Amino acid sequence: MRVSVLDFLVCPSCSGKLRFTGEAADEVTSGELLCVDCGLDYPVADGVPRLVSARERDSHVAASFGFEWQTFHDGGFESDTVFGRTIDEDVAQFHDVFDIKAGAGPDPLDGLVVADIGCGSGKLTVELARRHPGATFLAVDVNPAITEVAKAAADLPNLHVVQGSVFALPVREHAVDRLWCNGVIHHTGATEIAFTGLTRLVRQDGELFVWVYQRKVSPLVLVRDLLRPLGLHNWSHRTIYKVCRALSLPTLIAVRVLNTIAALPVVRSAVRRSTHARILTRRRRYDELALTWFDVLSPRYRDTYTAEQVESWFTHSGFEPVRRYWWPVGVTGRRTKPLR
Repeated sequence: MRVSVLDFLVCPSCSGKLRFTGEAADEVTSGELLCVDCGLDYPVADGVPRLVSARERDSHVAASFGFEWQTFHDGGFESDTVFGRTIDEDVAQFHDVFDIKAGAGPDPLDGLVVADIGCGSGKLTVELARRHPGATFLAVDVNPAITEVAKAAADLPNLHVVQGSVFALPVREHAVDRLWCNGVIHHTGATEIAFTGLTRLVRQDGELFVWVYQRKVSPLVLVRDLLRPLGLHNWSHRTIYKVCRALSLPTLIAVRVLNTIAALPVVRSAVRRSTHARILTRRRRYDELALTWFDVLSPRYRDTYTAEQVESWFTHSGFEPVRRYWWPVGVTGRRTKPLR
């Protein structure tokens, strides 16, 4: 942890100011943060400030995604992609949703604060910090595998890694210029409440991007629904992982059949015109499918929404919905009204 991160952090309980109680240093790997207002203290472990309550730290969400991303870092899922997407594709999506034009001239992110709330594997945040050294990045996630992100960011002075919950975000209000939250809040069981928490971090004229699951029929979700009466969310994560590996082989065969059909000249043009068909027929690999299956089966909550619903959240929170990402449901909004 670089002590400079305290310029952006607050106590998740009372939003009070935090101070490091250990020996003064530019960078620390362990110690304690104390809230000067309410007196609560929070550990710093493995270089990560752990700004979560015991309840959040021990929650099903933290355990599920902690297993998922630790397994990912240990090589149990994909090696060079995340959900089948290369790092260049993920960076291109980030640039697209925030309308960042890369090229000659000053970096449009220079001097800005960018937060990735629910950073997951952390691969995108780390890469963005490398490509935009003039911006300050905050990577926040509730799961304990956030330690792996801190290791990957050890040589990046502009990237701060924090363990925190979306329901009690330890980031100062109005501190963020660009907030990215991709595939996170629909797993909380209280999506709109989580969304409202995100909006409080964004400063005037800042932008917020959220991506949530689209309300649609999914064969993977159908399997989840069939397994839930069998106590799916009481199974160990290791058991769910094994089930996902087993399901991935027949799924891969089905995907290859769809790929073949989609390549037929009579079908190809129709696929190109349909977003859902493009997503359904894209090429997939076995390890990617295993990660996808785990991401479907393991989380307790998996809520879905329409683009119109998400845009209404932005409007009611004083944001103008400015762009829809082509892969639904992703919406970017700009804060146009001051936070009340």
